[in-house]
Amino acid sequence: MPTSYLPEDVLRDILLRVPVKPLVRFRLVCKSWSVLLKSRDFTTTHLSCSANHGCNHLLVNSHGAENHNMSLLSSEAIDAAAVKLETPLKGKVRLIMAGSCDGLICLYKSLLILLWNPAIREHKILPTPRIHPTFPNTLSWVSIGFGYNLNDYKLVRIVYCKAPDNRLLPAQVEVYSTSAGSWRLIDAIVPSVIEQCKCSVIVKGVPYWLGFGSFWQQTRFGPEDPIREEFVVSFDMGKEVFRQVHVPYCEGSYNKYSKKLGVLRESLAVIYYPWPEHVSTFIDFWVMKDDECWSKVQRIGPFSSVGIPLGCWKDGVVVWQNGNEELLYDTSTKQVKKLSSHPKLISTYVSTYMESLVPVNAL
Repeated sequence: MPTSYLPEDVLRDILLRVPVKPLVRFRLVCKSWSVLLKSRDFTTTHLSCSANHGCNHLLVNSHGAENHNMSLLSSEAIDAAAVKLETPLKGKVRLIMAGSCDGLICLYKSLLILLWNPAIREHKILPTPRIHPTFPNTLSWVSIGFGYNLNDYKLVRIVYCKAPDNRLLPAQVEVYSTSAGSWRLIDAIVPSVIEQCKCSVIVKGVPYWLGFGSFWQQTRFGPEDPIREEFVVSFDMGKEVFRQVHVPYCEGSYNKYSKKLGVLRESLAVIYYPWPEHVSTFIDFWVMKDDECWSKVQRIGPFSSVGIPLGCWKDGVVVWQNGNEELLYDTSTKQVKKLSSHPKLISTYVSTYMESLVPVNAL
């Protein structure tokens, strides 16, 4: 049927139900379709429709001594094989995934940072960050967070330096926003030490990390490992301030469990899993409620061996790394699926991902 026979609002409603990749091809049908499908209103509404239908795929970023892969697992076919993605600058630089939101993936390597929309095959290299250590101070490490506020996508860069006496200096913070197209230093106080090189998860546009306080004095010289206070740290992309709350406390949690942040059914979660030398083989899930209180919602196991939980996916599926293997565990059926295997696997990062028409080059 010729499109001229269809009212414009009916055509638009039909196209809003179509996945991203066919829509990219449909831009070539005619000029009016190209204008419609590239418009901000259509892009925003299509993104909202996708979110309402739970179209979240799984991104897996694997780092090994001999390889470096980015793959995508479809939300519609969990049993299907993961599809390998060709990242920008492939073969030139090994990029690390800092996170994904609204179909955009933030990738970085040292001072090189870029935004990438693989669904429409666009990427954009961002300007070089402004903060660099000055003599006699030396750079210790950097952590990056990605998120958004309204229609403005932002990155926050947290830079830790050491003084000549090896003393850790207060963190310096800078923010990049797509609306301004530049970096700027902000006077923000990071309430605890963030040791990860990237945010752990992004929930509703807000990046989260695990943060650490000072060591408990009475444990510093004891027979056991010294104990530090632990927090969940977030960065408000609108107000550009950091916030923190204590991790949920359960008996012995500070010295018997490791912790990982995740997103469980759209809520921030802390995953407690045992250190290898401890006998517990259960994994516990705590979820943050609206009043910033924690609630223990799930325990899975026991397992004969526990690797490192990497995060959660749809319907409570848990992703984890065990040695050189990446696995999926369905909490309802208790079935384990081998996702992939890599020789000399060092680390794996995962993130939910929703395809979108958000144009990187127009941000």
